[in-house]
Amino acid sequence: MKPSTRTILTLSILLLAAFLRFYRIDAQSFWNDEGNSARIAERSVDLIVAGAAGDIHPPGYYLLLAAWRVVAGHSEFALRGLSAFAGIILVALVYRLGKQYFDEPAALCAAFFAAIHPALIYYSQEARMYEMVAMWGAGAYWAVDVWLKKIPNTQYSILNMLAVSPVVAAGLYTHYSFAFIIIAINLLVLIRIVQHFYATRSTPHVLRFTFRWFVTQLAALLLFSPWLLTAIRQLTTWPSAQEYLPLGEAIPGVAQWLTLGSTIGAEWSNWVLVFVAGFIVPVAWRRRQLLPVLIWLIVPTVLTIGFGLFSQAFAKFLIITVPAVCLVMGHGMFAISALTLREWIWPTKLSRHRLGHVAVAQLAFVSTFCALLAMIYSLHNLYCNPAYTRADYRGIVRYLDSIAKPGDAILLNAPNQWEVVTYYHTDTSNVFPVARTRPLDVPAQIAELESIAATHDRLFVVYWGDAQSDPGRVIESWLNEHTFKAYDQWYGDVRLAAYAGPRAATTLQTRTDVTFINGIVLDGYSLNATAFSRGDILQLTLFWHAGLPTTIRYKVFVHIIGDPSLPPVAQHDGEPGGGLVLTTTWQPGQTVADNHGVFIPLDLPSGEYSLAVGLYGVDDVTRVTHPGGDSLFLSTITVK
Repeated sequence: MKPSTRTILTLSILLLAAFLRFYRIDAQSFWNDEGNSARIAERSVDLIVAGAAGDIHPPGYYLLLAAWRVVAGHSEFALRGLSAFAGIILVALVYRLGKQYFDEPAALCAAFFAAIHPALIYYSQEARMYEMVAMWGAGAYWAVDVWLKKIPNTQYSILNMLAVSPVVAAGLYTHYSFAFIIIAINLLVLIRIVQHFYATRSTPHVLRFTFRWFVTQLAALLLFSPWLLTAIRQLTTWPSAQEYLPLGEAIPGVAQWLTLGSTIGAEWSNWVLVFVAGFIVPVAWRRRQLLPVLIWLIVPTVLTIGFGLFSQAFAKFLIITVPAVCLVMGHGMFAISALTLREWIWPTKLSRHRLGHVAVAQLAFVSTFCALLAMIYSLHNLYCNPAYTRADYRGIVRYLDSIAKPGDAILLNAPNQWEVVTYYHTDTSNVFPVARTRPLDVPAQIAELESIAATHDRLFVVYWGDAQSDPGRVIESWLNEHTFKAYDQWYGDVRLAAYAGPRAATTLQTRTDVTFINGIVLDGYSLNATAFSRGDILQLTLFWHAGLPTTIRYKVFVHIIGDPSLPPVAQHDGEPGGGLVLTTTWQPGQTVADNHGVFIPLDLPSGEYSLAVGLYGVDDVTRVTHPGGDSLFLSTITVK
C-alpha cells in the first residue's frame, strides 16, 4: 500500500471517529454519575481527592477533567469532550496495535471497527472514566508490545522498560477494572518468557529479563502507592450488587455487548454468535500474532463474568476488552489479504487450495457485512431511539423551572442525584436530598419529611435507584399517605412525582354512599377547596370500603371536566394509595383513605369545571359502573 494511500485512509478513519463521537454529543442530558463528574471537577485538587476517597472510583479521571474544564468550559459538550478525545486516541492506538500484531490492511480495518463501535462511541459521549480506561488499556498493550520485542536482545533500554509503568499506573488511577488488563499483560509476559527460555535455553538472559519486568511492575506499584490503601478499603467495603449468570446466558450476552454495545435488544444475541463464528474461522486461518489479542479478549471477559460483574450496572467494565474485539474483527475481515475483492466474490482460477482461501474470505466478508448492518442499527438507537436515552435530568429541571412557584420543594430520594440536579438547577435552597443513610433511619426520615411537608406547598420528588436507597419505600409510602399525589412521569429511568404538601384529611366531609357493581363502595370524600389558581394541586381524599374480597386490581380516575363531550382538561389516574394499597389487599369492611392530587394546568382558562371520579380495571381498562353510570360527579370547582 502506498504511503499516501495509507495516510489518507488513516486520517479518514480518524475523522470518522471524531465525527461519530462529537455528533449529538450534548443532545442528551447528564445522568446522575455524569453530574457527579461535573460537580467534582469544579473543586480544588485536595477536595477532588477527598471526594474520590469517599466514593468508589480513583481520582485520576476527575483530576484530568478538572484541568480540561479550565480550558474547555463546563457545558455538557465541553465536559464530554474529554472522553471523546480519549476515544479518538483509542482508535489511533488500535490502528498501531493492528500494524504491530498483523499488517496494514488488518490495522486499517480494526481501526475502522473501533471508530464505529457503538460501545466505544457511547462511552466517548459520557463524562465518565470508562472510555479513558479503555484508552489506557490499549496504551499499556502498545507499551508492553514494544517492551516484549526487546527479549531477543541482550541490551535493554531503561527508558523502554520504565515506559510501561506510568501507563499502568495511569490506568489504575482511572478505574479499578484496569487491574484485569494488568493480569492479562502479566500472563502474556509470562508466556513470552517461557517461550523464550525454551527457544534459547539461556537461563541468565531470561532471569535478567524477568527481573527487569518485575522492576517495571514495582515502579507502577510505587506510582500508585499513595492511593493503594484507599483503593483496598474501597474495594473491600463498598457494597455491590453482583450477579452470577449461568454460562449459557452470560456468554451470548457478553458476546452481544462486546460486538454491538448496549444500545440493541437482546433478540440480537443469537445473531451475534453467528457473526463471531464467521470471524473465528478467518482468524484461525491467518494466525499471525494472535496470542496477545486473545489474552486481552479472554482474561478480562472471564474475570468480569467470574466476579459477577456482567449486569446492567457493571457491564460497562467490559469496555477495556472492546479494542481487542475490534482487532479480532479487523484481522478476520482481511483474513486473505492477497485476494482482491473481485476474487473473493467470483474467483477466476480455482484450485483446492484457493477454494479454501476464497471460502474463508467470503465467510469473513459476509460476517463483516452483517456486523456492519447491526452496528449501524445500534448506532441509530444510540443517537435517535428514546428507549436508549440517558435519564433526562435536564428535562426534569426545565419542567420544574417552568412551573416554579414560591413554596416548592424538590426531594431527591437518592443522595447521589444532588450533583446532577444542582448542575442544572443552580438554586439549591429548595433541594432536599433524602434517604441519606444506609440502612435508612426510618424515624429520622419521617421527621424530616414532616418538616419539609409542613413548610412547602408542593413537593416534587425525583425517584431513582429506589431498591438501594429506600428498599422499603418508606418515603413514597409516607408521601402517599400524608400528602396528595398529582402525577408520575418518567424521564428515561428516572421518575418525577408531584405532591401537594398539606397533610391529608383524616375525616370524611361529604358522604356519597355509592356502590359500584364490583362491590366497592365510595363512602364519601374530602376536598381541600372549590376554588383554585393555575399551578395549584387539587387535594382530594376518597374513602372506600369493599363489601367482599376482590381479586381484581382497579385504578381510580379523578377527572376535571370542562366540556363533557371533550376529554378531561386535567386528571390523575392511579391505584389507591399511590399504587401501594392495591384493591386486592383490601379486607372486607376496611375503610381505605385514598389521596389523589390533580395538577391545575398553567394554561387552563378561567371558569367552572366538574370534578368526577370512577374505577377501571388495570388489565382490561373497562370502567366499573354504578347505578348512575360509569363516573361519579363530586363537585363543581372554579379556576381563576
